Order: sequence, then C-alpha cells, then structure tokens
Amino acid sequence: MKNISVPLTVNSFPTLHYRRKTKNIFLVENNEDDQFYFIDALSQIDDTVLYDVANNGYEALKKLEHTGILPDIIFMEVNLPLMNGLQCLSAIMKNSLTKDIPVILISNENEYAEFACSMGAKGFIKKPKNAKVFRLALELMINAGF
Repeated sequence: MKNISVPLTVNSFPTLHYRRKTKNIFLVENNEDDQFYFIDALSQIDDTVLYDVANNGYEALKKLEHTGILPDIIFMEVNLPLMNGLQCLSAIMKNSLTKDIPVILISNENEYAEFACSMGAKGFIKKPKNAKVFRLALELMINAGF
C-alpha cells in the first residue's frame, strides 16, 4: 500500500454550514392591525415562519386539533372573543398533544403576566408601541430554547 501525503491547509477543509431549525409560529390574535404588526415583526426574524393565524381561542384549538404538524411556539393575545387567551391556554395545557408547545401570551396590560405564567405560559409580552422593541421581544422568546 502506498503512503500518500497531502498537504493540508485551512482552505482544504470543507466549509460546514449549520442550519438552525426553522420555527413554526402560530399566532392567535383577533385584531387585524395587531396581526399585521406581528407578521411584519416575525418576517424580520431569521429561521421563523408563520404557521397559521386564529382569531380566537376556540378557532386555535380547532386548528391544533386538525393538523398533522404542530407549531413550535404559540403567541396568543389574552383578550379574545368566544374563548379568551387564558381559557385557551388552560385547554392547551390539559391536552397531551399540545401541552408541551410553548405558549407566550400577549396583552396591552401587564396584569395577566403572573397569572398566565402560573397557568403554564412560558412567557408574557406587553405590547409595546415601538415596532423594533416588539420584534426584539418576539425574537427573545422565539430563541429562548423552551
């Protein structure tokens, strides 16, 4: 057997590209302006895709129930019609298929934060007026590693 010597340089090694997993984000929000605000912020965050949008908690549960692939994270407004975010969170936490999906509640008021987290929410975002601050808050939650 011949012994072959190949000089190695930094450029002779293949470049490795690590791809982070794209996260599917489910938004539960009834206000169309807030939906647009969220989707715009999400579009500026790498490795994320909008999974779906529901307009209330009841619709969110139905969509989760009838899907083959679950979202990676749920962002949900607290004040929703038909079934509010806290009621929907409770139902998500009780369901063996959805209980491990991180849920982040969103509201204009901080009063729900502690209670939401005691119910199983992984986080809470008070809706800021500044789009950059909102995007940073979303990005923090998405990359928190729940």
